[in-house]
Amino acid sequence: MMTQMSGFQLNNIRGVIFDLDGTLAHSNPDFVGLRAELGIASGMDVLEHVNSLSDAVARNQALELIHDYEIRSSQASTWVEGAKELIAYLHKRSLPLAILTRNIPEAAHMTINKLGIDIPLVLTRHDAEPKPHPEGIQLICQQWQLAPQDILYIGDYLFDLQTAQNAGSRCALYFPENAPDYAQDADMLVTCYHRFIDEWQQHNEHK
Repeated sequence: MMTQMSGFQLNNIRGVIFDLDGTLAHSNPDFVGLRAELGIASGMDVLEHVNSLSDAVARNQALELIHDYEIRSSQASTWVEGAKELIAYLHKRSLPLAILTRNIPEAAHMTINKLGIDIPLVLTRHDAEPKPHPEGIQLICQQWQLAPQDILYIGDYLFDLQTAQNAGSRCALYFPENAPDYAQDADMLVTCYHRFIDEWQQHNEHK
């Protein structure tokens, strides 16, 4: 299934930015275990929790724990079905591509190098304010000399959707299984990248 929620045309997209974990790679940390070790509620944002810690020792311990979880998940990362083919298709269309992730650089590049993800422009949470802040998209758009509204951000989580909205970009929400309750706010819903490629090709043929 691929559902377009708004009136924009795929052929108007001039650049694509991807989330990494859960979007291109199965590399999401075990957030349930991480939150349990940090002693925070299931819905709480991990980075917000760290930023709220005033004690330097506790903060450093939390950062070390997060680092270990991110590294372990990157070491075990595998491709999301169809993601490699989608990247190849977008390269074929000569669209600029980037990755914007909340990961630390070490974990992000470990995943990218392990899988051979062919996207050279990568911004982590050390390069821009973490999502859902729009700075990452804004910096990439400046580098590409494109307007945010000409960009499609592809992600699998609420922060990805909010980041695109905050930047004024379009958002394609990827979810191979059950649709989250916030899916209705995305511009496009994608459950299969192979079908997404087919849809984009059809748009291209009929433009």
